[in-house]
Amino acid sequence: MKKSALGFAVLCLLVAAAIVAKREERFASAAAGGSNCVSGLPDSLSLNCVSFSGHLYAVAEIDLRRQKIIFTTSNDGKKETFPEVFSDLAREGIKPLLITNAGIYGTDNRPLGLLISPKGKLHDANIGTDASPAHGNFSWDSAVFQISDEGVASIVPVKDWHSSPHIVAATQSGPELASMGKINASIPVHSESSFLRTAIGIDQKDRRLVYLVVSREPVTLFELADLMASNLHCSEALHLDGDLSAFYLPSAPEKFVFADPGERIVTALSVTSK
Repeated sequence: MKKSALGFAVLCLLVAAAIVAKREERFASAAAGGSNCVSGLPDSLSLNCVSFSGHLYAVAEIDLRRQKIIFTTSNDGKKETFPEVFSDLAREGIKPLLITNAGIYGTDNRPLGLLISPKGKLHDANIGTDASPAHGNFSWDSAVFQISDEGVASIVPVKDWHSSPHIVAATQSGPELASMGKINASIPVHSESSFLRTAIGIDQKDRRLVYLVVSREPVTLFELADLMASNLHCSEALHLDGDLSAFYLPSAPEKFVFADPGERIVTALSVTSK
């Protein structure tokens, strides 16, 4: 019995290793060819694997002429899993193609900064400048990603942000990674602070074209900013969050890219078809 149990355990390990190896091969192939990261994606969603400076990223290309980006927060200030967020949205008649973490929230599980959802403004802009560890990147060159009622995206430093009835979606986070196509000069080139990270950027030639990015492995803010400015050619880019970074794809066979973080989130960014 002991030998049989040991043999079964070894077999399980070999199968798991084969699955991981196949996944590694698929990601490597996808990165080399710039092809879809996962199979079975809806035609309306473009999601590619991009290899840049030794790191692998998933990049979703969002065309605001055909798609919408909406920001929401969990009910009653509770952290929720991605499937729970999807279920909440589905009950409201919203069918996301992709969900990711939208930004930074406080210990009370509520947004720390501006959040404009389909229900209106859920939290005001936070113009605090306390850069203590408790506030982290949020107050370091904090900025607002926003979309107008004409479907045009922009990223505005929070100190320059002004409320407008024409803004239909917005989230505040930080730091701003790039502006006018250049990496934020306040971001150190060398840093030991590496996390899985999520970012959003705007194409420098078309402000209706938005890039959502999640890193496969821990990266520094400079490495992420370099990707956004140098590889994706974003006019502006904003760091959304670190550590909880993942894409959730409700209709794909492999629902998480690159992995299920096993965490619960408060603020969510969802992409839907128009």
